[in-house]
Amino acid sequence: MLPSKMSKFVVMAMAIFLLGFSGVSKAEAGMMHHCHGHMHMIMHGAPIPFYLMNQDRLGLTQDQVHKLIHLKMVFRKTAIMEKARIKVIHEDVRVEMMKKDIDASDVKKDINRIVEHKKKIMDSYVEMVSSAHKVLTPEQFDKVKKLWREMMMMHHGMMEHHKM
Repeated sequence: MLPSKMSKFVVMAMAIFLLGFSGVSKAEAGMMHHCHGHMHMIMHGAPIPFYLMNQDRLGLTQDQVHKLIHLKMVFRKTAIMEKARIKVIHEDVRVEMMKKDIDASDVKKDINRIVEHKKKIMDSYVEMVSSAHKVLTPEQFDKVKKLWREMMMMHHGMMEHHKM
């Protein structure tokens, strides 16, 4: 089971994935810029890079490192393929939306296809994180949670300082 902060992170990421970024206010754009950082982390296999960055502190074995790298690569390949499919469908939607007489049912079908491809990315992400947690020993997982909390507290402290 994911820690509560990670659960909130995954839910927020899923919401961002499903909502898209068009037609937003300045405040919403600022929030989305912050969330885009989280999306960037997800697309690059978070939290695995964090685990690998701290592999010495966690005491990861070479076998654990290889397993984590493999999980990240499987996810990245899925994400790349699904994002490409989404881009192709977006092009079809863009062309259809430029017509005088839009076939709304066709566009709705395309939107459903986009959501399905985004869902595949998020499902793959959950599988990757779940599998990554199984690679770690309980002691390593406790250590990584502590490191993650420290990093988040430092990040939020820097964000508060940056606002002033």
